[in-house]
Amino acid sequence: MKKTLLSLTIILAMFAGNAQLITYEPFNYNVGDTLPSPPWTGVNTGDQIFVTNGNLSSVGFANPVGNKVSFNGIGRDYQSAFTSNTTGTVYLSLLMQVTDTGLLNSTNGGYFSGFASSTTTFGGAIWTRKATNGYNIGLTARTSNTAIVWDATDILTNTTVLVVVSYNLVSDTTNDVVKLWLNPSSTDFGATIEPTPTLTTTNTGTDLTAINRIFIRQDSNTETPFLDIDEIRVGNSWASVTPATTGINEISNNNIINVFPNPAINLVTISSKELISHVNIYDFQGRIVQEYDFNGTTDIKLNISDLSNGIYNIFVNSTNGKSFSTKLIK
Repeated sequence: MKKTLLSLTIILAMFAGNAQLITYEPFNYNVGDTLPSPPWTGVNTGDQIFVTNGNLSSVGFANPVGNKVSFNGIGRDYQSAFTSNTTGTVYLSLLMQVTDTGLLNSTNGGYFSGFASSTTTFGGAIWTRKATNGYNIGLTARTSNTAIVWDATDILTNTTVLVVVSYNLVSDTTNDVVKLWLNPSSTDFGATIEPTPTLTTTNTGTDLTAINRIFIRQDSNTETPFLDIDEIRVGNSWASVTPATTGINEISNNNIINVFPNPAINLVTISSKELISHVNIYDFQGRIVQEYDFNGTTDIKLNISDLSNGIYNIFVNSTNGKSFSTKLIK
């Protein structure tokens, strides 16, 4: 009974933090794949952005799932669309690691991710430029390199950084407010109120009229360093994009279970290193939408064709009493 109550408490806490989550991208795809459609759409030509082995993590932040993506220089850009937001604030968080600054420019560098309202209209752009010891991170409300605000901290290569960006769609046409946080304190993960930002800028040009997608951009050898990105979240609250780890190993994955394909449309396979006894699938309101019992098996196929498009949590119980979780995108 105690274990059941503990698991339920953890599950409810996870869904409370994700209540305003719009989209979550753990890059839980096969190594060597390019970004799949859906949810990603390539918008130009050039070399691909590839899924690479392993993931990025930050102390106190929710445990990563799946793999990561790696890219550099000039190449194909990718965008992931979601329901349009025309008012309020939209948040984006991601884990990033520059592995090599290469030919990155030391004056303005370039931007590699942010929000968008169309395939060519961007805002809340995250920039990098070469520094004496590694690189700096900057921010623009739109994408003009004359309006970049920079954090002076030199970040060493091969260091994982948690970046959070917010874009506030303010009424009127030239006053949207954009903020960026670099490695926010773990004590602020999941908080109701956002902490003090590292960078803030107010747009003085034409504002975005809506936010309906995020982008990953490969610009040129002098504007895009060698980058790894992982654990992208978009939401309407600070808490939704900064989930804290539960700190309890009972509900974890640790590469024990693998769910594929992910995203999935009709059928999904769960492959486990432990014998499976029970599977629950929860929607992001915390409701059980599918439930299965098994007599100890390591590979199962589930029909999810009747589920609506969205993000789900899969909880797997093993025959030896352990529990594991992972996310599913449909």
